[in-house]
Amino acid sequence: MATTLAFDVYGTLIDTHGVTEALRPHLGDRALAFARSWRERQLEYTYRRTVMGEYADFAVCIADALDHTARSFGLSLSANERDALLRSYQRLPAYQEAELALRELHEAGYTSYAFSNGSREAVSKLLGDNALRTYIEDIVSVEVVEAFKPSPQTYDAFLAEVGSRAEETWLVSGNPFDVIGARACGWKAIWVRRLPGAVFDPWGPEPTATVASLCDIRRLLPPV
Repeated sequence: MATTLAFDVYGTLIDTHGVTEALRPHLGDRALAFARSWRERQLEYTYRRTVMGEYADFAVCIADALDHTARSFGLSLSANERDALLRSYQRLPAYQEAELALRELHEAGYTSYAFSNGSREAVSKLLGDNALRTYIEDIVSVEVVEAFKPSPQTYDAFLAEVGSRAEETWLVSGNPFDVIGARACGWKAIWVRRLPGAVFDPWGPEPTATVASLCDIRRLLPPV
């Protein structure tokens, strides 16, 4: 049975905390806390929009979340400063081991896809800028169904796009909500638990496996 790998992008291949340095001139020691809050608010807006049936591009969620987080931190940004921070989100770095892990999987014969809340255009740029695109067969964005993960529509759309079956598809994600969503749809799912203190949600399906690094994935997969 063929194995299809679906890599989440933001928070899995791409480090959303990479925006911290761009925030530091504005926030000093509070920059990392701001970056975390900004990311959490983005995801909350995707959940709300999906439930409400009010889809908007993920870039809109990122911008709206920045505005909310700035207000909650008491940060006043000029239009130019706001635009600069949003541009920094378009240039986020990859996690250190991402290129090596994808290259090893590619050389071993596995087929890897990017599967993201982000638009195809935004994800393609991020992967290209970080030298990851060459190892990715294709990009599947939730924009095709105008809903965000973990809506079952998104996982079904991925399978339809790539021609895979749930039982032969492995999600790789650093986001517990994504892992739970995939498992609920019959996929296998690997949780990338980068922080030792990270806690998985205590309800719903468990991950098929948990790793600390993307480089740990290959040993868990069935042979090609």
